[in-house]
Amino acid sequence: MDSMNAMVWRTRCAARSPSRKALLALGLSVLLGLLGGCAAPTSGNYAGSAPGAQPSKADKTARVRLELAEGYYQRGQPEVALGEVDKALAQDPGYVPAYTMQALIHMSLGQNRRADASFRKALSLGPDNPDTLHNYGWFLCSNKRYDESYRMFRKALAVRGYRNALRTYLAFGVCEYRAGNLPAAEQTLHQGFALDPADPALATNLAMVQYLRHEYSQALFYIRRVNASRNVSAQTLWLGVLIARKGGDAGDANAWTSELVQKYPDSNEAIAAQQGRFDDSALLPH
Repeated sequence: MDSMNAMVWRTRCAARSPSRKALLALGLSVLLGLLGGCAAPTSGNYAGSAPGAQPSKADKTARVRLELAEGYYQRGQPEVALGEVDKALAQDPGYVPAYTMQALIHMSLGQNRRADASFRKALSLGPDNPDTLHNYGWFLCSNKRYDESYRMFRKALAVRGYRNALRTYLAFGVCEYRAGNLPAAEQTLHQGFALDPADPALATNLAMVQYLRHEYSQALFYIRRVNASRNVSAQTLWLGVLIARKGGDAGDANAWTSELVQKYPDSNEAIAAQQGRFDDSALLPH
């Protein structure tokens, strides 16, 4: 977990699972299976064959190598994954997804200069590749290059037919939160929520941002959705307790406190609740 330990759903790259999961930080990290930060590059050749063209033998080999690279990366073997990426690029030097995967691996290793160079190479070959734009946006955000990251997210969202706008709105909104722009974060997360009102990551992030803005009744609306679903956790219950207490809703506050203690008795949140430490700085947003 990085220095952004505030109680908000956030996303990051993880060597074990870069392509299917996002992390929620509410003092601790909770896995909810929603892609928000880094996205595995898709296998299409954005800079090579024309649409509908049959891939060559080299194209097919490059795709297989990239699939192997992703598998190694997910299993926590980034150096081996880089070797497979190199083999993919040897087969197809213009293969945009391979450069994007290369950038993600360098990013996970803390090799930011190399990651930046790989992202730029990918965009030079496929300037409208939404996966690359999304991932580069998150990389820039992670390095506090906020204005640049916003441009990448907006470009990704502007790509016609982009099928993963939800994850980009989530990452964009979290990035705005990180930059300290709560009104913009709320607006962006609302746009994502409009695409899928059932999405727990967006609902919880909205609740968190609204809690920080003292919009307790609105925040309750969103956190209730999550706490009534299968995505409920010690962290979302704790957030619900905090919002309900601030909003003067004793019913929800008591119900969520009881559920927290019963379901997650060993969690830091349950222990804090039992001790009445509702203002514990370690569990509250900074």
